[in-house]
Amino acid sequence: MMRKVLFFDIDGTLAIHGHIPESNQKALEALKEKGYDTFVCTGRAPYYAENLFGKLVSGIISCNGRYISYKSEKLYGVPFTQDEVDILKHKLDNLECGGLFVSDTFSTPYHLEGDVLTHVKKEYGEEHIKDEEGTYYTCDLFYDTLEKRDAMIEAFKGECVINDHGGTGSCDTSTLVFDKGHAIKYIIEHFSLTKEDAYAFGDGYNDQAMFREVGQRIAMGNGVDVLKEKATYITDTVDNEGIYKALKHYELL
Repeated sequence: MMRKVLFFDIDGTLAIHGHIPESNQKALEALKEKGYDTFVCTGRAPYYAENLFGKLVSGIISCNGRYISYKSEKLYGVPFTQDEVDILKHKLDNLECGGLFVSDTFSTPYHLEGDVLTHVKKEYGEEHIKDEEGTYYTCDLFYDTLEKRDAMIEAFKGECVINDHGGTGSCDTSTLVFDKGHAIKYIIEHFSLTKEDAYAFGDGYNDQAMFREVGQRIAMGNGVDVLKEKATYITDTVDNEGIYKALKHYELL
């Protein structure tokens, strides 16, 4: 491994609604050719991220930090305990909201039906949505009114960071005990690197955890203001070669 490691959020950073712009694909391929290790860091499921980026990056931090793979092999995982799963379900019951409990190979819907369940199956692949119990690493949350979303954020305050997907009816969750930042810290220590060797690229609220553990913090032009305030460099938007321009700025390409 070279003495640099790069961490990329997916949605809004590397991809737009599951589509990877050509410039980002080429950038990842060029980094790989140069020998840099690259990781995608996402709230998405391990199987989703592996399918989308497995051939383009060295490793994947999924479930907002609670599952780490390197060269398609599990490196580390922090699953929910059964008590944590039960507490999540109890809160969803009280909020009258739904959830999607995510394991490494499939996800289990909870109080999801109709168009919402159809959309989830289409996005993740019907073969990955199963009505069975598993070892879960995160839970996506679903609401049908903005009032319920706000109540959800309040109910989980102090336990999770709720990353709302733009008022579209779903959120991903980042637990305070192990988030993207904890995963990055683990990787840096595992490979005997330093914070100055590490670069993080992001656009959302949950990417603040990544910025906490790296020396080079790149916010996308389409990112939230609170992330830009913590950035060492603000690049262009995801759909205007923001990744490529930042890599050129840091002379990595």
